[in-house]
Amino acid sequence: MKWIINEYPIKELATGEVLNLKTYTVHGSPGPHIHIQASVHGAELQGNAVILHLMDLLNSQKMKGSITFIPLANPYATNNKIGTYTYGRFNPVTGHNWNRNYVDIIKESNFNIDEFAKENKDYSWGEIRSKFKAKLEIVFEKYVEDLIQSKKLAENNKLNLLLQQLASKADGILDLHTGPVATRYLYSAEYQEQVAYYLKFRHVVVIPNEFGGAMDEACFMPWIHLRDALKKYKKNISIDIESFTLEFGSEETFCMQNASKDVESILNYMKYKGLLEGTPDQIDSHACRLKNFRTIYSPKGGLVDYHFEPGQRYLKGDTLASFYNLKSIDPKDPIVSCRSKVMAEEDGIVINRCPSSSVHQGMELFQVMTKLEEHGAIK
Repeated sequence: MKWIINEYPIKELATGEVLNLKTYTVHGSPGPHIHIQASVHGAELQGNAVILHLMDLLNSQKMKGSITFIPLANPYATNNKIGTYTYGRFNPVTGHNWNRNYVDIIKESNFNIDEFAKENKDYSWGEIRSKFKAKLEIVFEKYVEDLIQSKKLAENNKLNLLLQQLASKADGILDLHTGPVATRYLYSAEYQEQVAYYLKFRHVVVIPNEFGGAMDEACFMPWIHLRDALKKYKKNISIDIESFTLEFGSEETFCMQNASKDVESILNYMKYKGLLEGTPDQIDSHACRLKNFRTIYSPKGGLVDYHFEPGQRYLKGDTLASFYNLKSIDPKDPIVSCRSKVMAEEDGIVINRCPSSSVHQGMELFQVMTKLEEHGAIK
């Protein structure tokens, strides 16, 4: 096994210091390439524990192919603290979500995908895939250089474009995140849904094959565009390059003990991709379409007592949370007089909840999976 370490400058601070992105790439015998990154949102730390476990395990494994690891993929966000809290989801200068600064490179660069498809339609899929990866590298280099020359490479997109460019070489992209207070769950595009179950998450949110600004979408969209362009020339392909967002629990938490279990999902995916020997397995899972992945907003302000934790299933009519308005207290019956309830309008599973029990009206209270689809034997 051979390790290669690289550093890339991503941000020069006002004091002159430069923040660098550090990558670790391990090479085995020839085979697929996997890209794994963590902490694009600075408070989302558990993915780094997973990376450490995986790096350690690979030192004693025979592996085909290669993996690039990027722990702390956004050091600027990780360093943004307010008291003991990490303000790591949004750029503090612009307010933008760090995981919505990517681009649909085929559209943004005006690359002629139809011409590429026409010129390469008679090649095998393996040859087309190789040629397209090489072309993507050129497209990214030119796109970034044009932004630099026109003084349009902003702090909002320099890091994201670098991550996207590095990932464009991969056959599988795993973007490791967490929720606020969350269970473990996975985002998967529709075209790769059956592959998603090899990652062994019990909760899977299936998203359309469309671009919405996130890393997983930015990485699979070039291949969606290529598939659609090839169809026009009666060349039908099944995309064998995947891009997933893996949510490993709650933010502001780093637990090596939990990571020793979390890493099993990626090891199993590596078996599926052929990097490791062995037969991959799947577990029974709940899935839902993105349109059924609902956000429940707080109907009022107050202090909240949450009755369901992430990962728990609830039924229509259950009390999801109780609100207490301390300006509506009747001293003769203080608890009941200031209490109101949020009831479940349909069956579901709690995936995320607000990390605070002090909530304003209109804040995100829960994210829940509804209209559940069962994969495997789960009932």
